[in-house]
Amino acid sequence: MKPNFNSDLLEQAIVDIVTKENGRPIPAGIILAKYRKSKPKASFANDVIYHAIHQLIKKGIFKQTFKSKSIVLTENRTPKVNMSNLQEGKIAIISSGSGFITLDNQTKAQFFVHKSNLNGALNEDRVQFAQIEKYKQNDLLDATVTKVISHAKDFYVGIINIDSENHYTVKIDDDKFYLPIKLDNIQGLVNGQKILIKIVQFDKDSAHATISRIIGHVSDPGVDILSILYDNGVEPEFDDTVLNYARDIKLNIDDYQRKIRRDLTKLPIVTIDPATSKDFDDAIHVSKSDDKFVLTVSIADVSHYVKFKSVLDEVAQKRGCSIYLVDRVIPMLPHNLSDDICSLNPQVERLTLTCEMLINSNGKFEDIKVYPSIIKSHRRFSYDEVNAYFSKQVDFHDESLQVKQMIDDALTLHKILDKNKKDRGYIAFNIPEPIILVDKQGVPIEIKKRESGTAQKMIEDFMIAANEAVTIYAQKRNWPFIYRVHDKPLKERLELFSLEAKKLGFKITSKLSEIQPHTIAEWIKNNQDNPNLDLINTMLLRTMAKAEYSVNNIGHFGLASSHYTHFTSPIRRYPDLLVHRIYWMYEFNNQQNTNPNQQAATQLLDEQARISSKNELIAIKCERDVNSMKFAEYMSKHIGEEYEGYITTVSSYGIFVQLANTVEGLVKLGNLPSDFYNFNQKTNELKGQKKGLVFSLGIKVLVKVIAADKLTRKIEFALTKILNKR
Repeated sequence: MKPNFNSDLLEQAIVDIVTKENGRPIPAGIILAKYRKSKPKASFANDVIYHAIHQLIKKGIFKQTFKSKSIVLTENRTPKVNMSNLQEGKIAIISSGSGFITLDNQTKAQFFVHKSNLNGALNEDRVQFAQIEKYKQNDLLDATVTKVISHAKDFYVGIINIDSENHYTVKIDDDKFYLPIKLDNIQGLVNGQKILIKIVQFDKDSAHATISRIIGHVSDPGVDILSILYDNGVEPEFDDTVLNYARDIKLNIDDYQRKIRRDLTKLPIVTIDPATSKDFDDAIHVSKSDDKFVLTVSIADVSHYVKFKSVLDEVAQKRGCSIYLVDRVIPMLPHNLSDDICSLNPQVERLTLTCEMLINSNGKFEDIKVYPSIIKSHRRFSYDEVNAYFSKQVDFHDESLQVKQMIDDALTLHKILDKNKKDRGYIAFNIPEPIILVDKQGVPIEIKKRESGTAQKMIEDFMIAANEAVTIYAQKRNWPFIYRVHDKPLKERLELFSLEAKKLGFKITSKLSEIQPHTIAEWIKNNQDNPNLDLINTMLLRTMAKAEYSVNNIGHFGLASSHYTHFTSPIRRYPDLLVHRIYWMYEFNNQQNTNPNQQAATQLLDEQARISSKNELIAIKCERDVNSMKFAEYMSKHIGEEYEGYITTVSSYGIFVQLANTVEGLVKLGNLPSDFYNFNQKTNELKGQKKGLVFSLGIKVLVKVIAADKLTRKIEFALTKILNKR
């Protein structure tokens, strides 16, 4: 039976809603939501409104898109596309399937592309696009992709599903990939296998691919992490050429090396690292005389073994850094180098570069020396051991008074350096990091927060000091150099942070336009009693620019340092290796570094800085993807359980809640108390129309785990209780 309603008035209201979209397809559910918002007193039931939409389709006023079933006006009502002003930019696809285009040299998107207008464009592709005329909403212009200029990647990981009749589908792990896959050959493939494919041809409605690698069955231990690595373009194994080259390298400290290097083997140098570490690239020694300290930081001389443009150099540059995952490390260099020949293992001689700093009682450098050396690590300490010593839980009774005194002096120097660092404006975010414990099959069994004690902070201070010192030394000599730089945060990001932070009771007492590192440090110091400080620290970190590598020194904002590089970890970071090479070429006069090599290496610095920055982002993404997957796998064993957490993100489709163990999940609108919710983008709040409930950042809630999917890496919560209201 046809519902009883004033069809003319209701249909006209619906037509007005769709017309305002100006050609952008709109789901029926969104039409309903917009109608409720525009006419909150209307008494029509939902089925009446849906019936009106259906009638408009039957009348030919509306039509439905083929794939999404969204509603659009008929062709004669569709707005025109301005083809006279084609532009280029990078497109970002979101989980709903639509995209946003950002123009070159811009920090945020200017154009919205509905998924029906993507025309084969994939996430991060460079595209040519045309603006859809006479439409603008939320500062975004509507656009349609006219051509894909270049795809961001050609290799994707997915799972193949094959039925009894040999029909197949490939579900790509990346949920932003929407095109169906057509494989050239499925011979030998088994249902449920994870595969790496290479796209050889893109069509508007499909992607043609060939099998590059069978990673393994989806249920095999370790395949989950391998899939993430391959999907991010990371090759987890070294090929035979690299391994054979590395095996031929032997530890040989000959007379020439002893002649050109300073012998520090009698100095009681020690390493202090996590208990699980296998590679040790930094060792320290501290001595005190009156009110001054000599800090000696010796770093593995990886450049002695990894020669410029060698096979090892090529693979190290390509990898850029080691990647640390929950149950494994993907090393930058083969294990016989990273864990043995280059590693500063105890009681064996190793080749190193040493930065020796004379530091006064105010934490200032009075002298800096950098030289090649040979050391013999006296002992390998773990952070836990040294922290236990500092807290007087152990006495190191098996150690000499000399070593104990050295550790005591190191603690005193740490306190001086820490004060100096904070006085100049060092920003300590104190973001909790997760530790995911897994069993032998790689299944997560516990998630806890990483604790950072005095020993960790002490070694961090010593490494920062060495990185600064070698930069100062190089700057004084005007060498070509590679810096670790960190720009000021953008004004618009600071303004957004300020808006949210003030709602959380965070006091901001200075002008955003005059921001300096010490300004932010003072904010944090003056808000130590704020109960939302963990969330605010996370918000601040998101506000910051990304640190990167560059040949142009703009300083390091987060460290409040005008001279900074990465020197202390050449086993696991390629830029550190570059800095070592620069020292050999310009300071130590190693005979192997000829003038042509100097020129070639110098000319490559800018490119290598860009590559290193890109590789660092890939490593970070791999680590985050693996953590997200293991979070979901862990929470899938806790369906129905309740946890306390707080809101970290508010959006038009729900709220994200973070638990005490750092796990984060989504509470969709349907899993909030029953109501119609409006999202206010300016205040970043969700508000219920009837009950008036407001959801904003920092509100503490009780949630129940209702879904967790390892493959999609997504966790869903349902709201059980609001623990504090604003």
